[in-house]
Amino acid sequence: MNNNANKALAPDELFSINMSEITGNDNVFLNPKRQEDIVSIQFFINRIYTMQGFKPVQKGRVIALRQTDRGRLSSAFASALYLGKYSDMDNTERFLKGMVQAGHSYEPIRGESISFLYIGVSKPAYDHLITYTLRNRRIAGGLRANKPWGYVIPKEARNKEAYKAMMESQLAQCEELTCQADTKEQLQAIRSLYPTGVILPPFMFDFSEEALVKNVFQQRLWEPGAQGETKEIVQNMFEAVRELDPEKWDFLREYHGEHMTAHKRAMRKLREQRPSLGELVNKEKAQGEDILTLDVYKLIMEKMGKAPKSMWD
Repeated sequence: MNNNANKALAPDELFSINMSEITGNDNVFLNPKRQEDIVSIQFFINRIYTMQGFKPVQKGRVIALRQTDRGRLSSAFASALYLGKYSDMDNTERFLKGMVQAGHSYEPIRGESISFLYIGVSKPAYDHLITYTLRNRRIAGGLRANKPWGYVIPKEARNKEAYKAMMESQLAQCEELTCQADTKEQLQAIRSLYPTGVILPPFMFDFSEEALVKNVFQQRLWEPGAQGETKEIVQNMFEAVRELDPEKWDFLREYHGEHMTAHKRAMRKLREQRPSLGELVNKEKAQGEDILTLDVYKLIMEKMGKAPKSMWD
């Protein structure tokens, strides 16, 4: 392996994969024999991305390799074209404060993407994520002619030792079939026998920034029902993109985050029930509070925005 590619960067500028972020999860059982492969992946991340000026960010089992909208200049240019503003086409505030805030189109970030690398992620999470991808980089069934890198026990599992024993037994039986001299089954066939919870070889997905905020983060992180390993992985994705551009992603979260479900519920109930102001402040008035100084937002959210118990509670 040629190490000359890394000589142009100081050691503190090189990206390092934090293995404890991957293997520190009690539900993740990564094959230790894959350590050399991960070292190789790290080398080429530096050669292909870091050397090109990108700053990969790792959060848990997710690595954000690159973003196309660096410095928000690309979306600034697109926003200016969209709105016909030609005198300050490098205005990086226009999309967020001029379009998102006003409820306009997300066209300027529709073509902007972020590339993610996943290490130590199971097939169920892979299957959930691929629904939203911009470009198809999938490997057939998540495996093709590759062996699993281990297995992940579901967060919801109660008897984890039983899951562990069964997973290891199934993987051992599959491995045995590939080693038998007389038959030596092909991996393309063996993959049909692997348990669903296997760790896939590292894979890479691209997501449109619009899809991330409106679909991936909203459906798999911010709305009720998001759960399990997929929620953990998507949380890692959000933490990674937020580190790339805190202002941008905090702003977008404000318009699409967890609180938006309560906002919609409150407005729907207000529209359906049409309570009077007196009905809303009855309790506070009876307690002797000065109703003129009440926090109206807090009042409405507490009275109308609370969610009923669901199957996820």
